[in-house]
This record gives sequence, structure tokens and C-alpha cells, in this order.
Amino acid sequence: REAYPTIWHTKQLIRKISEEREVVLYCDLHGHSRKQNVFIYGCDKIQDPSVRLRSRVFPKMLSLNAPNKFSYKGCNFKVQKNKVGTGRVFMWNEIGIINSFTMEATFCGSNLGKGSGYHFSTKEFEMMGYHLCDTLLDYCDPDHTKVDYILTQLTEEYRQ
Repeated sequence: REAYPTIWHTKQLIRKISEEREVVLYCDLHGHSRKQNVFIYGCDKIQDPSVRLRSRVFPKMLSLNAPNKFSYKGCNFKVQKNKVGTGRVFMWNEIGIINSFTMEATFCGSNLGKGSGYHFSTKEFEMMGYHLCDTLLDYCDPDHTKVDYILTQLTEEYRQ
């Protein structure tokens, strides 16, 4: 608490909010220097396939909304031991936020679609923020058609 008061208070705030309502998304935004594209580090519960697939719906939807920037294949959902103290793992493990991510935006540009071979500009990073918010709206839509469709796709992929 004394060493990192901002982090401690943020955790307490999110814990309190989660007692009153569902926290749909926790997302740290980071820059990455070695991998291309924008991608997500998530959290996996291998023991429970339904939770495992559910935590992949948002990133899959994001990949459909931003196909020239976001790489679903570049995402990694395994929690390494050295990442246990990160915000995403805390929010997933202690608060129970299924969509708890670190979104990494590359400094190297994209190798997807029209943006392939070029560095991202400020405009592309701004558009990625737009796509993140747009995907959140899709995810929270009272009509669950899009979420159900993606969950069905992921279930079929998981069975293969």
C-alpha cells in the first residue's frame, strides 16, 4: 500500500465496483518492440473449457473489427509465473474479471492486410483505440448474436 499507493487504490476501486456490478473488461495498454501487430495477453483457466473459450471471445471480436491491425493468432492466454503480479492476472484471479488483458501495440507495424510492411502512425494507434471501444459495444450489446456466433466458432475450433 505504501510502496505503490496508486496501484493499491486502483485495485480497491475496481474491487468495490465489481461488488456492485459486473466489470466487463480490464485492459492494460502497453507498447511492444519485437512482435508485429496489436495483440493481447490474456488469462487461461485450462481446467474449465467454458471459461477458457469465453475469455477468447473479446479478442476474437477485436480481430474481426480491426483485421489490418489486430492479430488474434498473436494472442497468448497462458499465465507465466513471472506475470502473476501483473494487473491483468490480479483482476482475473482475485476479482474474477474474465476479460482481463494486456493489449500490446507494436512499434514494428503490421504484417496484416493493407498495413503490411509499414510502421503504425499515431492515426493507426488512435483507430485501434476506436476499435477497442467499438468491440466493447459489440460485446455488451443486449442482442448477444455476435458474442454467441464467436463463441460457437471458438467451440468448433477447440473441438478440432
